Amino acid sequence: MRETMMLKINDDVDLLSAILSMQSKGEIQAEDSLTMALHQDLDHLIQTIRQHLGMDTAFLSRFHHGYREMLHVDNSVGSTIALHQGHKDKNEETYCRLIADKKLPSIIPDTSKNKLTKDLAVTKALNIGSYIGVPIYLSDDSIYGTLCCFSERADKSLSNKDLSLLTLFAKFAARNIEKELIVSKVQQMARDDLFDIINKKRLNIVLQPIYDLKKKSVQGFECLSRFQTEPYRSPDYWFNKANVSGIGEVLELFAIEEALNLLPDIPEQYYITLNISPKHLTLPYLQAMLDKAPLHRIVLEVTERECIPDYKAFRNAIRPFRKRGMRLAVDDAGAGFASFQHILELQADIIKLDRSLISNINSDHRKRALVAALIGFAKETKSNVLGEGVETLEELEALQELGAQTIQGYFFCHPLPIDDVLTFCSSRA
Repeated sequence: MRETMMLKINDDVDLLSAILSMQSKGEIQAEDSLTMALHQDLDHLIQTIRQHLGMDTAFLSRFHHGYREMLHVDNSVGSTIALHQGHKDKNEETYCRLIADKKLPSIIPDTSKNKLTKDLAVTKALNIGSYIGVPIYLSDDSIYGTLCCFSERADKSLSNKDLSLLTLFAKFAARNIEKELIVSKVQQMARDDLFDIINKKRLNIVLQPIYDLKKKSVQGFECLSRFQTEPYRSPDYWFNKANVSGIGEVLELFAIEEALNLLPDIPEQYYITLNISPKHLTLPYLQAMLDKAPLHRIVLEVTERECIPDYKAFRNAIRPFRKRGMRLAVDDAGAGFASFQHILELQADIIKLDRSLISNINSDHRKRALVAALIGFAKETKSNVLGEGVETLEELEALQELGAQTIQGYFFCHPLPIDDVLTFCSSRA
């Protein structure tokens, strides 16, 4: 999978400026599972054609900004010239461009006998003795690049049969390339939409009160993102779109920063909870934000829906912040098996029961039994259980009876802008 992008940002550069700069430089890229599969297919195709023709090197290239750039390369074990992905040469100095422009034949059994190739610098640089290549045409008849093979020795056995096979493989390659181009275009459009949201700050943070049933007061707020777009799309829609487009960390960091910016306007007695993907926990900019934040007023929520491949590494990464007072919550507890692993491995301060467990808990004995067990576990481990998504008085009473300490949900209060939620809290007090 794609490696997580690491934001390298100076302390005096804000997140918005940094990510917009990275966008303009083309430093933010995406690679989803479909793109990876297409890449793997092309790698396999290149390897297959090289092995079938018995050549030293095979590659697929594109013509880009005046250069022939190699995108997929396969070298034989004994080849003395090991080409690699990303290798570039000026178009006019390559066999590829000359073949595409019909200035060279597609089959060159002996490069030393051809008046053009014998004097080309690339012939000597790559020790090319024989060569076979064909252009790759897209569906609009434009030339994308070439599919080529070469050996360090002359090879008079190269024939039109080999050329026909290479041409067929080039058509297969073109089909995958066009799929990649479509995926890339869709991803770029999504990134443009998301950067427009960030640039124009059309992401607002609303706060949902967290109510302590024993203290009978609001203790904190969960920070939730709301996107001001037309047509309106849910937060899940935009965060999923960001993840697929390769900028999930950028959008998540922006949302966290916007939430932290509200803290100075929230009275000291309240804490806030922030949703974080475990894979983004070690991003330098997040670490910098947390270093400057009043951590005793912050709870990080880790969702059940996010995998944590290395719990020890996660605990090590978060330990310095927990020592300074930050608390950890496992969100969506009970939604799936992963939540129970999180609960056991992370030693969370708060276990947030998923809405699926809370819904109709007053009339579902199985849900009551599971919630009772989780509350019992929480008491033994000195953690707190929060019932999330409480919508009815009956659900609230069932949670109270079972011993839950805190709740949040529409029954108590909807998520509200900061001024409205503080007014609500004042009226409740």
